[in-house]
Order: sequence, then structure tokens, then C-alpha cells
Amino acid sequence: MESPFYKGLKKIKKNHFAGTGNDIEKDIKEMLYRNLDVEKGICDDLYFRYCEGKENLFDSAEILADIVDLFNCQYDEDADPLSKEDWLYIRNIVNASADDMDMDVITYIMRLIVDRGLY
Repeated sequence: MESPFYKGLKKIKKNHFAGTGNDIEKDIKEMLYRNLDVEKGICDDLYFRYCEGKENLFDSAEILADIVDLFNCQYDEDADPLSKEDWLYIRNIVNASADDMDMDVITYIMRLIVDRGLY
């Protein structure tokens, strides 16, 4: 099942290639804020790392969709599309922002990080 963020990304991509899309960077960023229940600063950091100035914005945004799923406790653990660097980056975000995050989300993400031997 596709997440709302991924569905929205597909719609933005379709509109862009049909010539009806507007500012795709703005659209992706707005969708990120709507689909991720974390501090604005975390959204900004994630957008900057995965989308800002990327040559192929849509490929980068697909990785961001996996990150959004992770923070929404809906990560596809079987496919596990994130790289070791992505996991380490997420670990650092969670460690730095734990006081402002939902404990269930922290527990979920940290369990996955520990399962990968990255803690």
C-alpha cells in the first residue's frame, strides 16, 4: 500500500510531465510538512538533505518518501530501501530531537536502527 506522501509525489510528477505542474520543489516541501508530524526544523533538514538542489528531484523525493514512512511508523522493513548513511542520518536526527518527538515514533525508529546494528 502506498503512503499518502508517495501518492502525492506521483501526482506532482504526473502533473509536472503533463505540463500542468507549478513549482515542484514548493509542492514537495508543502506535502512533506503535511505528511510528517515533527518539528518544522526536522522537515527543513530532511528536505535539504534529500531534495534541495538535486539533479533528479523525483528520485531524491522517492527516498524522502521512505523517510516519511519511517517517521510515520509505516516503513517497509522487508524492502528496506534506505542506505546505511540514511540510517545513520536518521539516528542523528532522532538523537538530537528526541525531547520534541513522540515516544512511540522514537521507539519504532530506534528499534529499526538497533536491528541493523547501527547504534
